Amino acid sequence: MNSIETAQRARILIRGIVQGVGFRPFIYNLANTHSLKGWVLNSTEGVSIEVEGESENLRKFIQQIHEKAPPLAVIDFVDVSYLTKD
Repeated sequence: MNSIETAQRARILIRGIVQGVGFRPFIYNLANTHSLKGWVLNSTEGVSIEVEGESENLRKFIQQIHEKAPPLAVIDFVDVSYLTKD
């Protein structure tokens, strides 16, 4: 199986105390660590992320959002939606 066949794409919304605590740079660095591509931005709903890459890397990325979040961050809610690839 090649990497195209095992790639996944997800849209993630994180709510809580996630703005003004270094959360976006944390997400950027975590995505780079797992060789994922995408974007992250603050919105009125929280932090929005869209990310794509190897399914195992994506799984680890989502898990480590909770495990390695910045010390001042408080994650109240995480919604993950897996997207179909166009």
